[in-house]
Amino acid sequence: MEYQLDTRDYRCPLPLLMTKKALVRLTAGDELVVLLSAESTVEEFRLLCEKQHCVLEVNAQHRQLKIRKIDN
Repeated sequence: MEYQLDTRDYRCPLPLLMTKKALVRLTAGDELVVLLSAESTVEEFRLLCEKQHCVLEVNAQHRQLKIRKIDN
């Protein structure tokens, strides 16, 4: 299943914390699309995905991340 999280109106560290909370609810194979503000840095999300066993795709042009949960 695909979910979307819009964090464009929030400042760091809230987007990262919101994403971390959303990832807990996902099951293997689910995808989360995160819309980022200009302030958010992709590197923080990359580290989070490594810890949470997720695959990260970055669309820098649209400030979007696609995170796929690979295991629980």
